[in-house]
Amino acid sequence: MWNFLVVNEEPKPADVIIVLSGGYDRVEHGVRLYQQDYADKILLTGGGSHKMKEQALDLGIKEDNILLEDKSGTTFENAKYSVEIVRAQGFQSAIIVTSPTHTRRSSIIFAEFFEGVDLTVCSVPYDLSIADQWWKDRSTTRDVVSEYLKLLWHYLFER
Repeated sequence: MWNFLVVNEEPKPADVIIVLSGGYDRVEHGVRLYQQDYADKILLTGGGSHKMKEQALDLGIKEDNILLEDKSGTTFENAKYSVEIVRAQGFQSAIIVTSPTHTRRSSIIFAEFFEGVDLTVCSVPYDLSIADQWWKDRSTTRDVVSEYLKLLWHYLFER
């Protein structure tokens, strides 16, 4: 069940790195990709994007290279509002950064909105042993079950 949820593609150069809100580790990984020259701009999404911006600035990103999408409250809305910014900026490619179990649903939703944009989905780093033992940890079990329920919700109500 864990393996199905995780999409972790090899990063490749892109016009922008899109970091979905939901944790410091996401910002940290997005900044790491930025510092490795995978993109010149970073787009921080969600209601927590202003706090994420402060984290990115603290990690050394120049303010001029940070874009914010601060209207969204869900992954569906992240994609809906981020695509407006991506198109307005003329970006043709993007790296999506999120947590491991969130990558499958994110890749599905973003692909629906980002037609014609080359997307790469990169998970924050995680311990590979989790894939074989995810049910042994209450928090990880909650994340996995929650993602399956959110996938079902997306297919039933958001499309």
